[in-house]
Amino acid sequence: MGENGDRGNKARTALAIGLSLDSRHEDGLVALGELDPLCEAPRHAASVSEVLGGFGYVNVQQPGGAGNPCNDIRKAVTCEDTRVLVVHVVAHGRFAKAGERELHVVGSDGQDLDDPVSAWISLIESHPNKPRPMTLFILDLCHSGAAATLPWHQEMSVGRRRAWVIAASGREDKAFGYRLSRATTAVLQQYLDGTLRVDASYSHIPLPTVAREIDRAVRELNAAEGYPQQIEGSRVPFFTTHLDDLPFFPNPGPRPQESVLPQVDAGIASLLDEAFDPRHFMLRGAAAEALGREAEQGYFRGREREVSTLAAWLNGQGPGFRVITGKPGVGKSALLGVLVCAAHPQLRDATQNLWFSLSVKPARNDRLAVVHARRRDLEQITDSLARQLGATEQDRPAGGWDTPSLIKLTQATLSTPYTLVIDALDEADRPEDVTQALLLPLARAALAGPPRLRLLVGTRPEPRFETLIRLADETEGLLNLDHAQPSDIYHALRQYVGDLLAVDTPYAAWEAADAATALAEGIAARLTGINDPTWDQAETRPLGWGEFLVAGLYLRHVLTLPTQHDRDAARNLGLAAPVDLPELLELDLARRPDEPHVRPVLAALAYAEGRGMPERVLAHVAPAFMLSESANGPLPTVYVRTVLDQARFYLRHDIDIDGTTLYRLFHEGLAERLRAFPHGRSGQE
Repeated sequence: MGENGDRGNKARTALAIGLSLDSRHEDGLVALGELDPLCEAPRHAASVSEVLGGFGYVNVQQPGGAGNPCNDIRKAVTCEDTRVLVVHVVAHGRFAKAGERELHVVGSDGQDLDDPVSAWISLIESHPNKPRPMTLFILDLCHSGAAATLPWHQEMSVGRRRAWVIAASGREDKAFGYRLSRATTAVLQQYLDGTLRVDASYSHIPLPTVAREIDRAVRELNAAEGYPQQIEGSRVPFFTTHLDDLPFFPNPGPRPQESVLPQVDAGIASLLDEAFDPRHFMLRGAAAEALGREAEQGYFRGREREVSTLAAWLNGQGPGFRVITGKPGVGKSALLGVLVCAAHPQLRDATQNLWFSLSVKPARNDRLAVVHARRRDLEQITDSLARQLGATEQDRPAGGWDTPSLIKLTQATLSTPYTLVIDALDEADRPEDVTQALLLPLARAALAGPPRLRLLVGTRPEPRFETLIRLADETEGLLNLDHAQPSDIYHALRQYVGDLLAVDTPYAAWEAADAATALAEGIAARLTGINDPTWDQAETRPLGWGEFLVAGLYLRHVLTLPTQHDRDAARNLGLAAPVDLPELLELDLARRPDEPHVRPVLAALAYAEGRGMPERVLAHVAPAFMLSESANGPLPTVYVRTVLDQARFYLRHDIDIDGTTLYRLFHEGLAERLRAFPHGRSGQE
């Protein structure tokens, strides 16, 4: 249904028709019982026609009903040279008084046009073997919902439809004050000027998204003017997943930069479960988000012992149950990410650059089920595991999947055991429920033998997971990344920072080579205490956050400063690194005194649930974290977008089903800090 980005070679045509009635009253008043003359209909048709021009349409407007509207529409919907067509009609609509009682447009002479509206739709849909344009009817008519809900049209499969309708009213209802036309003009103009937008990855604005925005605008007009009006639209089965490619409104927003994330083709992507979230594992495994890099090149360094242990475990060695734990940002997800990419059959080839440098590599595992538990509840996690174990919706028990039924799935065949990997348990919804009802029983089953399943869980070492962690420890299945030797971390950090500096930074230049080495040494020394002259050997100073996370974030800050070429100055710059993530956040925010909206927006995002918060909601939430004298209504959209651009490193983004971009903080530790100190450490509550 899409255009494959071709906007110039295939014609876009807009036919806008505004039909006023010929008035025979010198005083301009409408006699009782007569139709309103709709004097403004041509003007509103012209407005829609003009805004469609901004989307690349060649406009063929018929002001005041000049010509024969029936012939014009027939010609437009059967034109072989038109690929995409919008037909906008603003006029009176009424049902025929005899015959099939179909909906007709009322012409300028007060008589019904010869064709019912359904005939124009039939000219498109009843001839599947003839070239017809993909057509959107925008019908600003009374009773126009009749055209949007034709029974035979609703029975067509969505993929075969070439005609779509946005109607001003329900079948039995009236339309008022040109509201659909006014709302359409306003909404489309807002997309053109950037007030409204969908994610840049969308080549077209999804038609349902446009319709919802138009409906929102009509409701606002209802509230202001009285007389309720409800728009209607083409109906589709609720389980239809994608109308994103309908080509009516090319996305005028900024195009995304070419992503370096390895492309998983559509056939493979369809095999990856939504709760698997492969992007999470790929980005964590690449370990380069700190500098805005995605997953073209892998920067995972160190953890040789843990890599060797877990690679062997993924190959079937060791206890059936393992837990990988450690403080926030220590690299749990990075370690799991790079190993999952190497082991998963649908990711292995596409992500070879991420894992090939590992000293020990897991084999491809065709019986691997993976879940990223962040913001997912018990039911979502169990459903995902069941799907990845091969179950269908018809297999789902009446009460939903539970541990016994999942174990039964793993015992369905006598081949190699299934391997289950659950990351970010601590970020799940109600993780205690997930632990008690699912993971502990699965762990005990994995340890009981004979081995039909193996389980690996990544989580922080919190008291609520004590039983799970103790079980892993007692069965020699616990990997605590906090127990790594400082000297090992020091050498890995030096290599990690040095490798990041060597690619696309000023420190990659020949004249900065020595400074780059010294900078990497300084950062590694500061974060581990090895060769740090400020380190007090009499006291321990464990970081509250992972060294690699803090190093990456600090390096991002360093790259905003003038490049050092002196070795000593570069080392001292490295030794100035803050020793934990919250201090680094405060360092970054402190250097933004002229950007007062950054912290309120980030504080608002600390409360984002699920996949994130859209701009429109964020604009209303952020003022709650501003000083009362500066909070005056929603934060203007331009300010919100400025902050989202300035603070983009701290953010992850997702895309809602309507194409809206959703934002959340990239690390739960940042969210915890901002929830605790939304106004700064010395700010007022």
